[in-house]
Amino acid sequence: MGDDDVVHHLREHPDFFVRHPELFTELRLPDPHQGHAVSLVERQAALLRERVRTLESRLAELLHIGRDNDALARQLVEWTKALLAESARGRMAGAAADALRQVFGVPLAEVRIWGTAPSTADAALASWAAGLPAPLCGTGLDPGILPGLAESWSSARSVALIPLRNGDARPFGLIAMGSSDPARFDANLGTAVLGRIGELASAALAPAEPVAAP
Repeated sequence: MGDDDVVHHLREHPDFFVRHPELFTELRLPDPHQGHAVSLVERQAALLRERVRTLESRLAELLHIGRDNDALARQLVEWTKALLAESARGRMAGAAADALRQVFGVPLAEVRIWGTAPSTADAALASWAAGLPAPLCGTGLDPGILPGLAESWSSARSVALIPLRNGDARPFGLIAMGSSDPARFDANLGTAVLGRIGELASAALAPAEPVAAP
């Protein structure tokens, strides 16, 4: 009987060790960590311990992610409350930017609204934002894309840009957030929360007249 025959027999008779429990202590297997032989029971126990450690590590990771998501949800609620608390429409964009800095701890935050007819100063930004179908984050942004912000944004090493629009219409504004930390708005990060911020801000700051579709 060769090795393959033994393997086949054990697979065909999974209750083999139930009928021969004495083999658990008689069989010797190499311990991959300590280099000496151990019984089958000890090897199984070691494998179970490794599996438990792996599951514990995964559980800790999931708990960490859950805590982060819970914190983000609370911050999003607090930011939304700040928007609702501002009754003066003319001050709402400023209130949204202030709340982004305070609630989310973002060093740089600007909300630019150009409405249905961008001014000369905002025309280039409005045209650029029109090609932004979803929030964008990453490094290497030229601050010159945001007219009037080049000096204050010179320290930004990572940014998040969120277009504000009514449905599929052209953007009527833009949220810009920046940080000196290159990892804060890394391009590999998810944009789900940024998308929620954009949806809420779009609903709160949308111009009275709809923006014409492109």
